[in-house]
Amino acid sequence: MRHLPTILLILSFPAGIVGYTVAVNVLETIGLPADTRSFVILFVPLFFAGLVMVPFLIPYIDRKAKADLAAYRATQANPTTERDGPTSDDDESPAAPVSAGPDT
Repeated sequence: MRHLPTILLILSFPAGIVGYTVAVNVLETIGLPADTRSFVILFVPLFFAGLVMVPFLIPYIDRKAKADLAAYRATQANPTTERDGPTSDDDESPAAPVSAGPDT
């Protein structure tokens, strides 16, 4: 199942087309006013097609993100040593005294 995310990526396009055509057909059956009809017929089906495509795209994007994260971690030089030690010399020095008011 190594190629499943790629197969789902390819299947997302036909799923988006089906979602778009179903949304257009549903919106055409609804009596919309002429002034908003062109706007609604264009953007609502695109939004619906995007929602239909998302479940197909998530595995592919997740695989790419995991590969990028692994490449990033491989470039880091042992990040645990940086967190264990103090981050600067100021961490070990005592805090400066706080004055109660202006010096007279």
